[in-house]
Amino acid sequence: MGKSLREKIKEQPIESQVQIESRAQELIAQELTRQKLLLEKQQLKLRARKRKGLKQREVVIFGKINHRTLI
Repeated sequence: MGKSLREKIKEQPIESQVQIESRAQELIAQELTRQKLLLEKQQLKLRARKRKGLKQREVVIFGKINHRTLI
């Protein structure tokens, strides 16, 4: 049976282990930020639909400029 990823990482020098751990933390933080932004965008679309009485496919968010949302 093959070795697990954790076992492979433990075989690496300490410096490499620290670099791997720090990079993993960076990637986790980026993913959490991406998920948070996606959720905010979905909530913004929902609020816009409810406010304007539109169907789901009629709302497109183009972006934000100076804290204003372009719909």
